[in-house]
Amino acid sequence: MASYETDEGSLPSIVPQSFQTLPAPAEDDGLAIPLAPEEVPRPLERLPRPPGQAPPPPPDEGVIPGATLDNRDQPLTLCDVLESVMRHYPLLLAVERERGIAAGRLTSAMGAFDTNVNGSGNALAPGTYENYRSDFGMAQLLPYGGISMFGGYRTGFGDFPTYNLKQLTADTGEFRGGLTVPLAKNRDIDAARAGRARAQIDISLAEPAIERSRLDYMRAAARSYWNWLGSGERRTAAEYLVDLAAERDLELALRVQSGAVANIERLDNQQNIALRQGLVVKADRSVQEAAIGLSLFHRDESGKPLIAGKKRLRPAPQPEEPTATRFQESLSRALARRPEFQRLALQRERLLVDRRLASNQTLPGLDAQIVGNQDAGFGKSSLSGPNGLDRQVLEAALVFQMPAQRRDARGRLQAIHSQLVQLDKQLQYAEDQIRAEVQDAYSLLERAYAFYEQVSDQVELATLVARAEREQLRLGRSDVLRVTLREQVKFDASLLEIMARQEFWRADSDLRAADTSLGPESCGFDAGSEQCP
Repeated sequence: MASYETDEGSLPSIVPQSFQTLPAPAEDDGLAIPLAPEEVPRPLERLPRPPGQAPPPPPDEGVIPGATLDNRDQPLTLCDVLESVMRHYPLLLAVERERGIAAGRLTSAMGAFDTNVNGSGNALAPGTYENYRSDFGMAQLLPYGGISMFGGYRTGFGDFPTYNLKQLTADTGEFRGGLTVPLAKNRDIDAARAGRARAQIDISLAEPAIERSRLDYMRAAARSYWNWLGSGERRTAAEYLVDLAAERDLELALRVQSGAVANIERLDNQQNIALRQGLVVKADRSVQEAAIGLSLFHRDESGKPLIAGKKRLRPAPQPEEPTATRFQESLSRALARRPEFQRLALQRERLLVDRRLASNQTLPGLDAQIVGNQDAGFGKSSLSGPNGLDRQVLEAALVFQMPAQRRDARGRLQAIHSQLVQLDKQLQYAEDQIRAEVQDAYSLLERAYAFYEQVSDQVELATLVARAEREQLRLGRSDVLRVTLREQVKFDASLLEIMARQEFWRADSDLRAADTSLGPESCGFDAGSEQCP
Protein backbone atom coordinates (compact mmCIF):
# COMPACT_ATOMS: atom_id res chain seq x y z
CA MET A 1 0.00 0.00 0.00
CA ALA A 2 1.34 3.44 -0.89
CA SER A 3 2.06 5.99 1.82
CA TYR A 4 2.37 9.72 2.22
CA GLU A 5 5.29 11.11 4.24
CA THR A 6 4.75 13.92 6.76
CA ASP A 7 6.71 15.40 9.64
CA GLU A 8 4.80 13.19 12.09
CA GLY A 9 5.18 9.96 10.12
CA SER A 10 3.69 8.31 7.09
CA LEU A 11 0.01 8.18 6.26
CA PRO A 12 -1.00 5.20 4.12
CA SER A 13 -2.71 5.63 0.84
CA ILE A 14 -6.46 5.10 0.83
CA VAL A 15 -6.25 3.24 -2.50
CA PRO A 16 -5.45 -0.51 -2.35
CA GLN A 17 -2.40 -1.52 -4.35
CA SER A 18 -4.51 -3.78 -6.48
CA PHE A 19 -6.82 -0.89 -7.36
CA GLN A 20 -3.89 1.18 -8.51
CA THR A 21 -3.07 -1.32 -11.25
CA LEU A 22 -6.55 -2.40 -12.43
CA PRO A 23 -7.87 -0.93 -15.68
CA ALA A 24 -11.24 0.73 -15.80
CA PRO A 25 -14.10 -1.78 -16.36
CA ALA A 26 -15.68 -1.97 -19.75
CA GLU A 27 -19.25 -0.85 -20.14
CA ASP A 28 -20.44 -4.35 -21.09
CA ASP A 29 -18.48 -6.43 -18.57
CA GLY A 30 -21.66 -7.54 -16.82
CA LEU A 31 -20.78 -6.07 -13.44
CA ALA A 32 -24.06 -4.21 -13.41
CA ILE A 33 -25.85 -7.61 -13.15
CA PRO A 34 -26.36 -8.60 -9.48
CA LEU A 35 -24.48 -11.71 -8.44
CA ALA A 36 -26.20 -14.75 -7.05
CA PRO A 37 -26.19 -14.92 -3.24
CA GLU A 38 -23.65 -17.74 -3.20
CA GLU A 39 -21.35 -15.72 -5.49
CA VAL A 40 -21.27 -12.63 -3.33
CA PRO A 41 -18.05 -12.45 -1.27
CA ARG A 42 -18.57 -12.56 2.47
CA PRO A 43 -18.43 -8.96 3.80
CA LEU A 44 -16.12 -7.86 6.58
CA GLU A 45 -17.59 -8.74 9.95
CA ARG A 46 -16.78 -5.37 11.55
CA LEU A 47 -18.78 -3.46 8.91
CA PRO A 48 -22.58 -3.24 9.14
CA ARG A 49 -24.45 -4.64 6.20
CA PRO A 50 -28.13 -3.70 6.58
CA PRO A 51 -29.20 -1.49 3.69
CA GLY A 52 -29.46 2.16 4.56
CA GLN A 53 -27.22 1.92 7.57
CA ALA A 54 -23.81 3.62 7.52
CA PRO A 55 -20.68 2.05 9.03
CA PRO A 56 -19.86 3.10 12.60
CA PRO A 57 -17.74 6.24 12.97
CA PRO A 58 -14.05 5.83 13.66
CA PRO A 59 -13.00 5.82 17.31
CA ASP A 60 -12.61 9.20 18.97
CA GLU A 61 -9.34 10.36 20.43
CA GLY A 62 -8.13 7.79 22.92
CA VAL A 63 -7.54 8.30 26.59
CA ILE A 64 -3.87 8.77 27.45
CA PRO A 65 -3.06 7.09 30.78
CA GLY A 66 -1.89 9.41 33.52
CA ALA A 67 -2.63 12.54 31.48
CA THR A 68 -4.67 15.59 32.40
CA LEU A 69 -6.98 16.41 29.48
CA ASP A 70 -7.60 20.02 28.57
CA ASN A 71 -10.94 19.80 26.78
CA ARG A 72 -12.17 23.36 27.06
CA ASP A 73 -14.34 24.66 24.26
CA GLN A 74 -12.29 27.69 23.21
CA PRO A 75 -9.48 27.05 20.70
CA LEU A 76 -5.93 26.90 21.98
CA THR A 77 -3.84 29.74 20.51
CA LEU A 78 -0.12 30.13 20.19
CA CYS A 79 -0.26 33.07 22.60
CA ASP A 80 -1.77 30.75 25.24
CA VAL A 81 1.10 28.31 24.81
CA LEU A 82 3.78 31.00 24.93
CA GLU A 83 2.20 32.51 28.03
CA SER A 84 2.31 29.08 29.66
CA VAL A 85 5.99 28.77 28.77
CA MET A 86 6.74 32.13 30.38
CA ARG A 87 4.95 31.22 33.61
CA HIS A 88 5.34 27.49 34.10
CA TYR A 89 7.99 25.92 31.83
CA PRO A 90 10.41 24.24 34.30
CA LEU A 91 13.57 24.67 32.25
CA LEU A 92 12.95 28.39 31.78
CA LEU A 93 12.20 28.79 35.48
CA ALA A 94 15.45 26.93 36.19
CA VAL A 95 17.44 29.26 33.94
CA GLU A 96 15.88 32.28 35.63
CA ARG A 97 17.49 31.16 38.87
CA GLU A 98 20.74 32.39 37.36
CA ARG A 99 19.75 35.79 38.73
CA GLY A 100 19.77 34.42 42.25
CA ILE A 101 23.06 32.61 41.66
CA ALA A 102 24.70 35.79 40.38
CA ALA A 103 23.26 37.81 43.28
CA GLY A 104 24.72 35.28 45.72
CA ARG A 105 28.12 35.63 44.07
CA LEU A 106 27.94 39.40 44.46
CA THR A 107 27.13 39.01 48.14
CA SER A 108 30.10 36.68 48.46
CA ALA A 109 32.38 39.19 46.68
CA MET A 110 31.22 41.93 49.06
CA GLY A 111 32.59 39.79 51.88
CA ALA A 112 36.02 41.27 51.15
CA PHE A 113 34.71 44.51 52.69
CA ASP A 114 33.36 42.87 55.83
CA THR A 115 34.47 44.25 59.19
CA ASN A 116 36.92 41.82 60.75
CA VAL A 117 36.62 41.52 64.53
CA ASN A 118 39.24 39.81 66.69
CA GLY A 119 39.83 39.40 70.37
CA SER A 120 42.04 37.53 72.82
CA GLY A 121 42.62 37.14 76.56
CA ASN A 122 45.74 35.90 78.38
CA ALA A 123 46.51 35.21 82.03
CA LEU A 124 49.93 34.27 83.40
CA ALA A 125 49.75 33.07 87.02
CA PRO A 126 51.41 31.86 89.12
CA GLY A 127 54.90 32.66 87.96
CA THR A 128 57.70 35.13 88.26
CA TYR A 129 55.63 37.67 86.37
CA GLU A 130 51.91 37.42 87.00
CA ASN A 131 49.92 39.46 84.52
CA TYR A 132 46.59 39.59 82.78
CA ARG A 133 46.11 40.80 79.24
CA SER A 134 43.17 41.26 76.88
CA ASP A 135 42.93 42.58 73.34
CA PHE A 136 39.96 43.51 71.15
CA GLY A 137 40.28 44.93 67.64
CA MET A 138 38.47 45.65 64.36
CA ALA A 139 39.74 46.11 60.79
CA GLN A 140 37.83 47.44 57.81
CA LEU A 141 38.75 47.68 54.12
CA LEU A 142 36.94 50.60 52.54
CA PRO A 143 35.30 50.12 49.09
CA TYR A 144 37.12 53.11 47.61
CA GLY A 145 40.71 54.22 47.37
CA GLY A 146 42.04 50.94 48.71
CA ILE A 147 42.10 52.50 52.18
CA SER A 148 41.95 50.20 55.17
CA MET A 149 41.52 51.25 58.78
CA PHE A 150 41.73 49.53 62.09
CA GLY A 151 41.10 50.26 65.75
CA GLY A 152 41.08 48.46 69.04
CA TYR A 153 41.37 48.39 72.77
CA ARG A 154 43.67 46.40 75.04
CA THR A 155 44.52 45.99 78.70
CA GLY A 156 47.69 44.79 80.41
CA PHE A 157 47.75 44.50 84.21
CA GLY A 158 50.33 42.92 86.52
CA ASP A 159 54.06 42.41 86.44
CA PHE A 160 55.96 42.43 83.16
CA PRO A 161 59.66 41.97 82.42
CA THR A 162 61.44 45.06 81.22
CA TYR A 163 61.59 43.79 77.68
CA ASN A 164 57.76 43.47 77.60
CA LEU A 165 56.76 46.72 79.23
CA LYS A 166 54.83 47.64 76.06
CA GLN A 167 52.21 45.11 77.15
CA LEU A 168 51.53 47.13 80.28
CA THR A 169 48.67 49.65 80.13
CA ALA A 170 47.11 52.16 82.43
CA ASP A 171 44.29 51.08 84.68
CA THR A 172 41.59 51.89 82.06
CA GLY A 173 43.48 50.30 79.17
CA GLU A 174 44.80 51.57 75.89
CA PHE A 175 42.95 52.65 72.74
CA ARG A 176 44.53 52.43 69.31
CA GLY A 177 43.63 53.27 65.70
CA GLY A 178 45.21 53.73 62.33
CA LEU A 179 44.93 54.00 58.54
CA THR A 180 46.74 52.43 55.59
CA VAL A 181 46.56 54.42 52.37
CA PRO A 182 47.98 52.98 49.11
CA LEU A 183 49.82 55.55 47.05
CA ALA A 184 50.46 53.49 43.87
CA LYS A 185 49.46 49.83 43.74
CA ASN A 186 45.86 49.08 44.85
CA ARG A 187 44.91 52.77 44.77
CA ASP A 188 42.55 52.75 41.76
CA ILE A 189 41.62 49.05 41.95
CA ASP A 190 42.52 46.02 44.00
CA ALA A 191 41.52 42.36 44.17
CA ALA A 192 38.49 43.06 46.38
CA ARG A 193 37.08 45.81 44.16
CA ALA A 194 37.82 43.80 41.01
CA GLY A 195 35.94 40.83 42.46
CA ARG A 196 32.98 43.07 43.28
CA ALA A 197 32.98 44.55 39.76
CA ARG A 198 33.11 41.08 38.18
CA ALA A 199 30.22 39.90 40.35
CA GLN A 200 28.15 42.94 39.34
CA ILE A 201 28.82 42.19 35.68
CA ASP A 202 27.84 38.55 36.27
CA ILE A 203 24.42 39.75 37.45
CA SER A 204 23.99 41.53 34.12
CA LEU A 205 25.35 38.48 32.27
CA ALA A 206 22.49 36.39 33.65
CA GLU A 207 19.98 38.33 31.55
CA PRO A 208 21.38 37.42 28.08
CA ALA A 209 21.53 33.76 29.14
CA ILE A 210 17.90 33.87 30.29
CA GLU A 211 16.80 35.69 27.12
CA ARG A 212 18.63 33.20 24.88
CA SER A 213 16.97 30.28 26.65
CA ARG A 214 13.59 32.01 26.52
CA LEU A 215 13.82 32.43 22.75
CA ASP A 216 14.89 28.82 22.28
CA TYR A 217 12.05 27.47 24.41
CA MET A 218 9.52 29.79 22.75
CA ARG A 219 10.65 28.62 19.34
CA ALA A 220 10.39 24.96 20.36
CA ALA A 221 6.93 25.60 21.83
CA ALA A 222 5.75 27.33 18.65
CA ARG A 223 6.97 24.52 16.40
CA SER A 224 5.30 21.96 18.66
CA TYR A 225 2.08 23.98 18.52
CA TRP A 226 2.02 24.11 14.72
CA ASN A 227 2.76 20.37 14.52
CA TRP A 228 -0.20 19.74 16.81
CA LEU A 229 -2.54 21.90 14.72
CA GLY A 230 -1.35 20.21 11.53
CA SER A 231 -1.93 16.74 12.96
CA GLY A 232 -5.46 17.77 13.88
CA GLU A 233 -6.13 19.00 10.35
CA ARG A 234 -4.78 15.74 8.91
CA ARG A 235 -7.15 13.79 11.11
CA THR A 236 -10.03 16.00 9.99
CA ALA A 237 -9.09 15.32 6.37
CA ALA A 238 -9.06 11.57 7.05
CA GLU A 239 -12.41 11.73 8.84
CA TYR A 240 -13.87 13.57 5.87
CA LEU A 241 -12.79 10.68 3.64
CA VAL A 242 -14.64 8.25 5.89
CA ASP A 243 -17.75 10.43 5.79
CA LEU A 244 -17.67 10.50 1.98
CA ALA A 245 -17.36 6.73 1.74
CA ALA A 246 -20.05 6.18 4.39
CA GLU A 247 -22.53 8.38 2.54
CA ARG A 248 -21.67 6.60 -0.68
CA ASP A 249 -22.29 3.24 1.02
CA LEU A 250 -25.91 4.25 1.72
CA GLU A 251 -26.43 5.16 -1.91
CA LEU A 252 -24.75 1.99 -3.20
CA ALA A 253 -26.85 -0.19 -0.87
CA LEU A 254 -30.03 1.12 -2.50
CA ARG A 255 -28.62 0.77 -5.99
CA VAL A 256 -27.47 -2.79 -5.32
CA GLN A 257 -30.97 -3.68 -4.10
CA SER A 258 -32.48 -2.18 -7.21
CA GLY A 259 -29.99 -4.02 -9.44
CA ALA A 260 -28.51 -0.85 -10.88
CA VAL A 261 -24.96 -1.84 -9.91
CA ALA A 262 -23.20 -5.03 -8.90
CA ASN A 263 -22.52 -5.79 -5.27
CA ILE A 264 -18.77 -5.68 -6.00
CA GLU A 265 -19.08 -1.90 -6.22
CA ARG A 266 -20.39 -1.70 -2.68
CA LEU A 267 -17.73 -4.15 -1.49
CA ASP A 268 -15.05 -1.96 -3.01
CA ASN A 269 -16.51 1.04 -1.24
CA GLN A 270 -16.72 -0.82 2.08
CA GLN A 271 -13.09 -1.82 1.68
CA ASN A 272 -12.30 1.87 1.29
CA ILE A 273 -14.23 2.58 4.47
CA ALA A 274 -12.13 0.05 6.35
CA LEU A 275 -8.91 1.49 4.95
CA ARG A 276 -9.96 5.02 5.72
CA GLN A 277 -11.00 4.16 9.25
CA GLY A 278 -7.52 2.74 9.76
CA LEU A 279 -6.15 5.97 8.37
CA VAL A 280 -8.17 7.90 10.96
CA VAL A 281 -6.73 5.72 13.72
CA LYS A 282 -3.19 6.46 12.53
CA ALA A 283 -3.99 10.16 12.24
CA ASP A 284 -5.47 10.08 15.74
CA ARG A 285 -2.23 8.57 17.02
CA SER A 286 -0.35 11.45 15.37
CA VAL A 287 -2.65 13.91 17.16
CA GLN A 288 -1.98 12.21 20.49
CA GLU A 289 1.76 12.21 19.86
CA ALA A 290 1.71 15.91 18.98
CA ALA A 291 -0.51 16.72 21.98
CA ILE A 292 1.87 14.90 24.32
CA GLY A 293 4.79 16.84 22.88
CA LEU A 294 2.84 20.09 23.24
CA SER A 295 2.01 19.29 26.87
CA LEU A 296 5.65 19.92 27.78
CA PHE A 297 4.93 23.58 27.06
CA HIS A 298 1.17 23.80 27.69
CA ARG A 299 0.66 23.58 31.47
CA ASP A 300 -1.93 24.43 34.10
CA GLU A 301 -1.53 26.95 36.92
CA SER A 302 0.28 24.40 39.07
CA GLY A 303 2.77 23.66 36.28
CA LYS A 304 1.32 20.23 35.45
CA PRO A 305 1.35 19.26 31.72
CA LEU A 306 -2.00 19.47 29.93
CA ILE A 307 -3.01 17.28 26.99
CA ALA A 308 -4.93 19.54 24.61
CA GLY A 309 -8.15 17.81 23.58
CA LYS A 310 -9.92 17.72 20.26
CA LYS A 311 -12.16 20.64 21.19
CA ARG A 312 -9.15 22.92 21.42
CA LEU A 313 -8.05 22.25 17.84
CA ARG A 314 -8.69 24.78 15.11
CA PRO A 315 -7.52 25.33 11.54
CA ALA A 316 -4.22 27.11 11.20
CA PRO A 317 -4.54 30.74 10.03
CA GLN A 318 -4.10 31.50 6.37
CA PRO A 319 -0.53 32.57 5.53
CA GLU A 320 0.17 36.21 4.76
CA GLU A 321 2.60 37.18 2.03
CA PRO A 322 5.90 38.35 3.55
CA THR A 323 7.29 41.69 2.43
CA ALA A 324 10.77 43.14 2.10
CA THR A 325 9.85 45.69 4.76
CA ARG A 326 9.36 42.90 7.26
CA PHE A 327 12.82 41.53 6.48
CA GLN A 328 14.45 44.90 7.09
CA GLU A 329 12.53 45.35 10.34
CA SER A 330 13.46 41.87 11.52
CA LEU A 331 17.12 42.34 10.67
CA SER A 332 17.32 45.71 12.42
CA ARG A 333 15.57 44.33 15.47
CA ALA A 334 17.84 41.29 15.62
CA LEU A 335 21.04 43.33 15.32
CA ALA A 336 19.86 45.65 18.08
CA ARG A 337 18.32 43.22 20.55
CA ARG A 338 19.85 39.77 20.19
CA PRO A 339 21.25 38.63 23.56
CA GLU A 340 24.49 37.41 21.97
CA PHE A 341 25.65 41.01 21.52
CA GLN A 342 24.85 41.91 25.10
CA ARG A 343 26.62 38.80 26.37
CA LEU A 344 29.79 39.51 24.39
CA ALA A 345 29.77 43.18 25.42
CA LEU A 346 29.51 42.23 29.09
CA GLN A 347 32.26 39.64 28.71
CA ARG A 348 34.44 42.35 27.23
CA GLU A 349 33.64 44.64 30.15
CA ARG A 350 34.62 41.85 32.53
CA LEU A 351 37.96 41.44 30.75
CA LEU A 352 38.56 45.17 31.01
CA VAL A 353 38.20 44.85 34.78
CA ASP A 354 40.78 42.05 34.73
CA ARG A 355 43.08 44.21 32.62
CA ARG A 356 42.82 47.10 35.07
CA LEU A 357 43.68 44.75 37.92
CA ALA A 358 46.63 43.27 36.01
CA SER A 359 47.93 46.77 35.20
CA ASN A 360 47.59 47.64 38.86
CA GLN A 361 49.79 44.68 39.77
CA THR A 362 52.65 46.10 37.73
CA LEU A 363 52.81 49.19 39.98
CA PRO A 364 55.08 49.31 43.05
CA GLY A 365 53.50 48.70 46.41
CA LEU A 366 53.85 52.03 48.24
CA ASP A 367 51.61 52.45 51.28
CA ALA A 368 51.40 55.25 53.86
CA GLN A 369 50.47 54.16 57.38
CA ILE A 370 49.40 56.25 60.38
CA VAL A 371 48.99 54.57 63.78
CA GLY A 372 48.04 56.19 67.10
CA ASN A 373 47.91 54.79 70.67
CA GLN A 374 46.47 56.43 73.80
CA ASP A 375 46.44 55.06 77.37
CA ALA A 376 43.45 55.95 79.49
CA GLY A 377 43.23 56.33 83.26
CA PHE A 378 46.13 56.49 85.62
CA GLY A 379 49.20 54.34 85.66
CA LYS A 380 50.45 52.36 88.61
CA SER A 381 54.09 53.09 88.00
CA SER A 382 56.19 56.14 88.70
CA LEU A 383 58.36 55.37 85.72
CA SER A 384 58.76 58.09 83.16
CA GLY A 385 60.18 58.21 79.72
CA PRO A 386 59.86 55.26 77.38
CA ASN A 387 59.02 52.89 80.24
CA GLY A 388 56.33 55.07 81.71
CA LEU A 389 52.56 54.82 81.32
CA ASP A 390 49.88 57.28 80.30
CA ARG A 391 51.51 57.12 76.88
CA GLN A 392 50.31 58.96 73.80
CA VAL A 393 51.96 57.70 70.63
CA LEU A 394 51.50 58.78 66.99
CA GLU A 395 53.46 56.82 64.38
CA ALA A 396 53.75 57.41 60.61
CA ALA A 397 55.35 54.97 58.20
CA LEU A 398 55.97 54.52 54.46
CA VAL A 399 56.11 50.89 53.20
CA PHE A 400 57.51 49.88 49.81
CA GLN A 401 57.32 46.44 48.18
CA MET A 402 57.55 45.29 44.53
CA PRO A 403 58.69 42.14 42.67
CA ALA A 404 61.63 42.91 40.45
CA GLN A 405 60.47 41.03 37.32
CA ARG A 406 56.68 41.44 37.73
CA ARG A 407 56.17 38.47 35.40
CA ASP A 408 52.87 37.49 36.96
CA ALA A 409 51.24 40.83 36.15
CA ARG A 410 52.81 41.10 32.68
CA GLY A 411 51.72 37.57 31.80
CA ARG A 412 48.15 38.37 32.82
CA LEU A 413 48.18 41.51 30.65
CA GLN A 414 49.37 39.52 27.67
CA ALA A 415 46.67 36.85 28.12
CA ILE A 416 43.91 39.43 28.59
CA HIS A 417 44.98 41.30 25.44
CA SER A 418 44.61 38.09 23.42
CA GLN A 419 41.20 37.41 25.01
CA LEU A 420 40.01 40.87 24.01
CA VAL A 421 41.06 40.22 20.40
CA GLN A 422 39.15 36.91 20.57
CA LEU A 423 36.01 38.69 21.72
CA ASP A 424 36.29 41.24 18.91
CA LYS A 425 36.40 38.41 16.36
CA GLN A 426 33.51 36.61 18.06
CA LEU A 427 31.47 39.79 18.00
CA GLN A 428 32.12 40.19 14.28
CA TYR A 429 31.11 36.59 13.62
CA ALA A 430 28.01 36.90 15.82
CA GLU A 431 26.79 39.78 13.65
CA ASP A 432 27.39 37.77 10.47
CA GLN A 433 25.74 34.69 11.97
CA ILE A 434 22.64 36.55 13.14
CA ARG A 435 22.31 38.28 9.78
CA ALA A 436 22.51 34.89 8.04
CA GLU A 437 19.99 33.40 10.47
CA VAL A 438 17.46 36.15 9.75
CA GLN A 439 18.08 35.83 5.99
CA ASP A 440 17.59 32.07 6.11
CA ALA A 441 14.41 32.32 8.20
CA TYR A 442 12.95 34.94 5.87
CA SER A 443 13.92 32.92 2.80
CA LEU A 444 12.17 29.88 4.26
CA LEU A 445 9.10 31.98 5.05
CA GLU A 446 9.00 33.42 1.54
CA ARG A 447 9.40 30.04 -0.16
CA ALA A 448 6.85 28.46 2.17
CA TYR A 449 4.31 31.07 1.13
CA ALA A 450 5.05 30.48 -2.56
CA PHE A 451 4.65 26.72 -2.03
CA TYR A 452 1.38 27.31 -0.20
CA GLU A 453 -0.01 29.32 -3.11
CA GLN A 454 0.86 26.55 -5.57
CA VAL A 455 -0.64 23.84 -3.39
CA SER A 456 -3.81 25.89 -2.82
CA ASP A 457 -4.43 25.90 -6.57
CA GLN A 458 -3.81 22.17 -6.65
CA VAL A 459 -6.34 21.58 -3.85
CA GLU A 460 -8.96 23.68 -5.61
CA LEU A 461 -8.57 21.77 -8.87
CA ALA A 462 -8.48 18.37 -7.14
CA THR A 463 -11.64 19.26 -5.24
CA LEU A 464 -13.47 20.15 -8.43
CA VAL A 465 -12.37 16.95 -10.15
CA ALA A 466 -13.32 14.75 -7.18
CA ARG A 467 -16.73 16.42 -6.90
CA ALA A 468 -17.32 15.94 -10.62
CA GLU A 469 -16.31 12.27 -10.43
CA ARG A 470 -18.76 11.66 -7.57
CA GLU A 471 -21.48 13.27 -9.64
CA GLN A 472 -20.57 10.96 -12.52
CA LEU A 473 -20.90 7.99 -10.16
CA ARG A 474 -24.34 9.20 -9.08
CA LEU A 475 -25.36 9.36 -12.73
CA GLY A 476 -23.99 5.87 -13.37
CA ARG A 477 -21.17 7.01 -15.63
CA SER A 478 -18.30 6.13 -13.27
CA ASP A 479 -17.39 3.55 -10.64
CA VAL A 480 -16.03 3.41 -7.11
CA LEU A 481 -12.49 2.85 -8.34
CA ARG A 482 -12.39 6.10 -10.28
CA VAL A 483 -13.99 8.04 -7.43
CA THR A 484 -11.50 6.57 -4.98
CA LEU A 485 -8.59 7.61 -7.16
CA ARG A 486 -9.96 11.15 -7.49
CA GLU A 487 -10.52 11.38 -3.76
CA GLN A 488 -7.00 10.07 -3.16
CA VAL A 489 -5.60 12.88 -5.30
CA LYS A 490 -7.73 15.39 -3.40
CA PHE A 491 -6.57 13.91 -0.07
CA ASP A 492 -2.92 14.07 -1.09
CA ALA A 493 -3.34 17.69 -2.15
CA SER A 494 -5.05 18.50 1.14
CA LEU A 495 -2.15 16.99 3.07
CA LEU A 496 0.27 19.09 1.04
CA GLU A 497 -1.77 22.20 1.73
CA ILE A 498 -1.80 21.44 5.48
CA MET A 499 1.94 20.79 5.39
CA ALA A 500 2.50 24.06 3.50
CA ARG A 501 0.62 26.06 6.13
CA GLN A 502 2.52 24.25 8.87
CA GLU A 503 5.81 25.04 7.19
CA PHE A 504 4.84 28.68 6.76
CA TRP A 505 3.93 29.23 10.40
CA ARG A 506 6.95 27.31 11.61
CA ALA A 507 9.11 29.59 9.48
CA ASP A 508 7.24 32.59 10.85
CA SER A 509 8.02 31.45 14.41
CA ASP A 510 11.66 30.88 13.48
CA LEU A 511 11.90 34.41 12.09
CA ARG A 512 10.28 35.89 15.18
CA ALA A 513 12.67 33.94 17.39
CA ALA A 514 15.59 35.16 15.30
CA ASP A 515 14.60 38.82 15.71
CA THR A 516 13.59 38.40 19.42
CA SER A 517 9.92 39.29 18.81
CA LEU A 518 8.52 35.85 19.64
CA GLY A 519 6.53 36.05 22.86
CA PRO A 520 3.00 36.26 24.30
CA GLU A 521 2.96 40.07 24.17
CA SER A 522 5.28 40.85 21.26
CA CYS A 523 4.53 37.99 18.85
CA GLY A 524 2.80 40.41 16.50
CA PHE A 525 -0.74 39.36 17.41
CA ASP A 526 -3.23 40.47 20.02
CA ALA A 527 -3.39 37.70 22.61
CA GLY A 528 -7.05 38.42 23.23
CA SER A 529 -8.19 38.38 19.62
CA GLU A 530 -9.06 35.62 17.21
CA GLN A 531 -6.07 36.63 15.09
CA CYS A 532 -3.57 35.24 17.58
CA PRO A 533 -2.15 32.18 15.76
